[in-house]
Amino acid sequence: MAETALKLEKSTRDILLDAADHIVATKGVARLTLEEVAREAGVSKGGLLYHFKSKDALTEAMIGRFIELFDTAVEVAARHDSDPVGRKTRSYVHATIGGSPLTGEDFDRANGAITAALANFPERLEPVRQQSLRSQAHVENDNLDPVFATIIRLAIDGMWLAENFNLMRFDPALKQAVGERLTAWTKLRALPDADRMGAPIKNAKEKTTKSRG
Repeated sequence: MAETALKLEKSTRDILLDAADHIVATKGVARLTLEEVAREAGVSKGGLLYHFKSKDALTEAMIGRFIELFDTAVEVAARHDSDPVGRKTRSYVHATIGGSPLTGEDFDRANGAITAALANFPERLEPVRQQSLRSQAHVENDNLDPVFATIIRLAIDGMWLAENFNLMRFDPALKQAVGERLTAWTKLRALPDADRMGAPIKNAKEKTTKSRG
């Protein structure tokens, strides 16, 4: 009942885009046709064509919404973070691992599949490139060493890309631990220690003792 009410509150355009996302995430890009989207959304073909004149227009709108949802997730995470040091990088990590209700498995799977499918169409990827450039500028101006912040950004990007392009799957516990470690790094905590083979120093007391020694 709640799901039906939520659907009624959405615009027809959003219902169609939701349907398109679901098809890509569960059936693959090859099944993304206007007929399939109309059927999934419960909308007539004419109703779909009123909003999207072609499959190209539909995929362009999907990419645009992916970008908007991710940017919003980053902004929401930043608004709930009172520490200005590393805040933008932390928010990027949080949104990338699906920590916000605005992103998650279906979002990632559909986004990854569409992005991969459009790799042969550079003009369609330009908005994604522009978003990436904006994200990098934020990371480099985050009150952290820009190289250090970039390493954190590339680490979480690499995990996302590996999973969403089906190169490999990470154990959920390891994935969570990586996200937590990268977040800690943005707070200049749990930094790698050479004597512990890259593991962090256990506690502040150990760190103080070590530095005095």
